[in-house]
Amino acid sequence: MDFNSEYEAISKEIEDIRLTLHSEPELSFSEYKTTELIKSFCMDCGLKIIDLESQTGVVAYLDAGKPNTVALRADIDALSVAASEANGFKRASHNCGHDFHTASLLAGAKILSSNIESLQSNVVFIFQPAEETTQGANMLIKNGLFEKLPHKPLMVFGIHNRPEIPIGKVAVHRGALMAAKTNFTVTVIGKACHGGQPHQGIDPIVCAASFVSSVQTVISRNTDPFDACVCTVCSIHGGSEDNQAPEYVKMTGSIRALSNESVARCTDRVSELAKNIAAAYRCDCKTEILPQVPAVYNNEHMYNIAYGIAREAFGEENIVDVSPVLGSEDFAVYGEYVPSFFYWVGSGSPNKPVTPWHSADFCIYNEYIPYAARLYCEAALYNTEPLVII
Repeated sequence: MDFNSEYEAISKEIEDIRLTLHSEPELSFSEYKTTELIKSFCMDCGLKIIDLESQTGVVAYLDAGKPNTVALRADIDALSVAASEANGFKRASHNCGHDFHTASLLAGAKILSSNIESLQSNVVFIFQPAEETTQGANMLIKNGLFEKLPHKPLMVFGIHNRPEIPIGKVAVHRGALMAAKTNFTVTVIGKACHGGQPHQGIDPIVCAASFVSSVQTVISRNTDPFDACVCTVCSIHGGSEDNQAPEYVKMTGSIRALSNESVARCTDRVSELAKNIAAAYRCDCKTEILPQVPAVYNNEHMYNIAYGIAREAFGEENIVDVSPVLGSEDFAVYGEYVPSFFYWVGSGSPNKPVTPWHSADFCIYNEYIPYAARLYCEAALYNTEPLVII
């Protein structure tokens, strides 16, 4: 199969679809128009739509008559970004590149469906909603993703653009790539009183301030310095009057680490600190632990396969390795059910500034799409026999 000529034949259609997606961004679990566009395109390609009884997201199946099945995943949602710093107004926008991911997988679906005789595997195309809220993968799985497919995939591949890597290069990393994430909410409850009579109340602000300071020790004194881990209090809300201590203060925060064990350890420590600091200040305390996603961990037994796929798509000289990041991705959830591998595909353009994910000036260029589409295609074209995944 000549990928370049195959993509050239559909490039205008795919780029037009990408523009449509970009002009009609939809937030997590509200990707209704996006879903209809994807579903219609996949049906035109002759793919079987798997009914997961969800209003957003599409799972499509290409039957190549093979004993093995691979899954390819793209995220489809936009995020909420500030339209203006002056008025605080927010709008939906594809400032993380999910429109490009979707367009790339659609290109892969069209090319692969036209070249069934070349496939080494059946293919599941997962167009996942709600990655930005890290809830979409769980929803698809709970709705029967792996039970309702004709064949459960033996492995699943995902990609994400990476602005720090130039277009034309791909990062293939072994092991932990992105962080596990657990959020927490701590509510410190005191007794409201007049600011001039503090002895008649129990000031939860002082208690909360002590917690914010003490929680820094979770990393500095309770975590191995060689473990990549952060514990952050992200918001604090309490009081509204300038002459009265409030009844309560509510704090929210996030714990991220490259190992699920580190997150669990830090979570226990946060709970202990909140309880004991509250007691020391004569306050009550309510702590909620809100697990979000595990770490994105590239399956060790898939590494050689993943590397070979990248070599076919990009050439050996364009494969790079980069350090993990403490951002999180719910692609990690698939890895708890099926061996998984996640790539970073370069989206940076030479001589142009790097525009990070979620920034107001985030930008990708159309040159990205054929590289990402080819990587998707090579996952289905790559000869993995004999395929043994542990």
